[in-house]
Amino acid sequence: MIYRLKELKGDTIAVPQLVFSKLGIAEEYNVRVALYVLATGITDPDKICADLKLRSRISAESALSFWAGAGLLERYEENGAPGEEPSAPAPMTWAEIAAASRTDPMISSLIDCAQTGFARPLTHREMEKLVNLYMQEGFAPETVMLCTAYVASTGRSTMAAVVHELKVWRTEGVETGEQADAHLKLLALRQSREQYVSGLLNIPESELTLGGRKAIARWYEVYGYDDAMVQEAAVQAGAKRDLWYWNSILKTWNAKGLRTVHDVRSPVAIAGASRNLRVDREAPSGNDFLKNAARRRPLKKKPE
Repeated sequence: MIYRLKELKGDTIAVPQLVFSKLGIAEEYNVRVALYVLATGITDPDKICADLKLRSRISAESALSFWAGAGLLERYEENGAPGEEPSAPAPMTWAEIAAASRTDPMISSLIDCAQTGFARPLTHREMEKLVNLYMQEGFAPETVMLCTAYVASTGRSTMAAVVHELKVWRTEGVETGEQADAHLKLLALRQSREQYVSGLLNIPESELTLGGRKAIARWYEVYGYDDAMVQEAAVQAGAKRDLWYWNSILKTWNAKGLRTVHDVRSPVAIAGASRNLRVDREAPSGNDFLKNAARRRPLKKKPE
């Protein structure tokens, strides 16, 4: 059987692209609530629950929180002053969590995952934080689970560490489970690179500072260099085993357009002629030598 879209003759509503971008992670009731709100403008949880015949009022509140976290809705206080920042929603109580877990199996899965990763039972306060990430902050449950497992693997068995790590992930554009999985692979790759560089420096990996780790990531991910180029920088530095000295070498090579060890060791690079190599920029450098040319004093030849 083949289907095709019929010609629409009735009323239509505009659905933001944001809704379609979240279809892969949104639960079925989340999508229903989004379409209902877009069509009616009603955001009252009781009204939504009654009209859509949801299992409970908590499901409606969860959907509204999900879309608020996604950016479709905004929170505000009913009696708040104009422009006043909305207060943070109150965390769910233990009774509310227990009630919600009977209608939303993801809540139980999140709690089980965290308790398995931390190898201990969660306190009621920790459960509130965990469920808040999913139902009020709008994080996908798969993302929360992967982040919890990652944090636990690093020896940080606290919900505060999970909350912090998830916020970092969100700033880096990690939203879905697929993006979280790819991000974890990137973190593992970064760790292997940090181990390699610390081995060249003859220092423990734990002695690398946050700035040093960011510099190492920049060598590989921004400059596009590999281990061979990093090792060549260490060779060029000689006995000076200093990460920031190596960073200056690699930064200079990148500015000169040197991409491989062969480029670095070529006679042109050694002679310094590579300083005249063209480096394409995404934006102008800002050094406009014609700026204010009309107001410059004319050059006059000295009389002989």
